[in-house]
Amino acid sequence: MNLNFNLKSLQIFSSVMEQGTLSKAAEMHFLSESAASRQIATLENQIGFKLFSREKRQLIPTSQGQAFHKEAQRIIYGLQELPDILDTIKRDCSPQLRIITVPRLIRQIVSPAVARSCTQNPALKINVDVQPMRYLQRWVAGFQFHLGLGRLPAQHPDIVTRSFCSLPAVAVLPAGHPLARRSELTLGDLYGEKLVCTYLKQTLLGRNIASIYQQQGMQPEPTVEVASSFHACSIVASGFGFTIADPLAAHDMGNDVVQVPVKTEFRYDFAFFEPVQTRNDPMVAQFKQRVKGGER
Repeated sequence: MNLNFNLKSLQIFSSVMEQGTLSKAAEMHFLSESAASRQIATLENQIGFKLFSREKRQLIPTSQGQAFHKEAQRIIYGLQELPDILDTIKRDCSPQLRIITVPRLIRQIVSPAVARSCTQNPALKINVDVQPMRYLQRWVAGFQFHLGLGRLPAQHPDIVTRSFCSLPAVAVLPAGHPLARRSELTLGDLYGEKLVCTYLKQTLLGRNIASIYQQQGMQPEPTVEVASSFHACSIVASGFGFTIADPLAAHDMGNDVVQVPVKTEFRYDFAFFEPVQTRNDPMVAQFKQRVKGGER
């Protein structure tokens, strides 16, 4: 497969995805629609699959096109940062710190550490991205970020991890639910209640829930399966069913839900993710210390 495609074709493809139409993307790049269309067609030939289906002169992203856009964004974003990086080097300023995290850690873990870091070092510039684990590991391994914060286990050979937080499993229940007053619940106590959870086979969180049940000789029977624990907690906050998660998952639900510890040995372990070859960076070490609460 010939992968010698140029940056321009990637940028045009990304612009079509973001703007929604070929005409707007072409205008952004000072091209005619036909020229922009040729760039897209050339890119499709090079990568070996269709990025768009053509319907009545409209470009509709294919599922492969959407997946490719997710990865291409990081390439384009990294290249767009080059002018700032070069300017930083020329001015001998403090370097940028690039961090990627999973959604559940942004509010209570990452944001306070970012605020403390910027307050204590006003010259520091921090870029924060929020992505699912499947992207976090690859992008950290590819040196696109100095540091990732996510769930264990790690599956990529080019990253090292260090745990910073281990949390118990909790049952998230609607406020006012009869079981919400309990100090602890077993899966037996929850039998008969409607389970809302992430996809059991396709997601790590779903497989975690399945393992909690299997350890006690039971099988989960979800009524609703969703893409993320945030969605599961949102449904519970609306008054339906329950879900099992870590204590961070339902933080944004406020008083609409109650969390009750579940009797299980299972723990949700969160860790720092770093590229193998760049670990021990002092700037990263300081940020990790602030995450752990070592600097206030």
